[in-house]
Amino acid sequence: MNRQTERTQAWLYRSVMATQCVEALIDEGRVLEPPQRAAGSTQKSRALDEFSGDVRANAKRMGDVYELLYCLENSMRELIERSLKEVLGPERWWEDGVDEGIRKEAEKREAADEATRWHGPRGTSILNFLDFPHLGQIILDRWEDFEDLLGDRRWVEGYFQEMNPTRRALAHTGDLTEYDVERMELRVREWLRVVG
Repeated sequence: MNRQTERTQAWLYRSVMATQCVEALIDEGRVLEPPQRAAGSTQKSRALDEFSGDVRANAKRMGDVYELLYCLENSMRELIERSLKEVLGPERWWEDGVDEGIRKEAEKREAADEATRWHGPRGTSILNFLDFPHLGQIILDRWEDFEDLLGDRRWVEGYFQEMNPTRRALAHTGDLTEYDVERMELRVREWLRVVG
């Protein structure tokens, strides 16, 4: 191999490594995506270019945390619906398994969503129209149906109380500290460990 070929190969290697490092920093939200890269993406909004780099980096970081919250909350909805359908049947789980006040709130929200026909549905379950604390209340109201799985009622009460401020901040485009994010990740892992 001649000297020029060795230099070219070394330069290519360094270029590939630098590109990988920059892409990792972009994925972590620590560096903004170059406009030409963003322009090639059909998923990115050009309006995002109008916001500061700090706001965009923080939004990306919070987006990763939101994904965790989305998975947790929707898996809870699935668990509740599946469990109540097993116990009460697919026709009666909602009427017999959920407090009337909570049902009315969900049904009111569902009706309001149906009135905004230009907007897509929240989901396929009536539970998609409930907030995080409602999910905890359903579980606690029907504790006998969840006790075998969740074990300690006080732990469940504390779980929903502790997670709700973090969930509320995240759902309303708030910012979480690194400590809040770490605590949320730990609490999600705890939930997953308990439910198996």
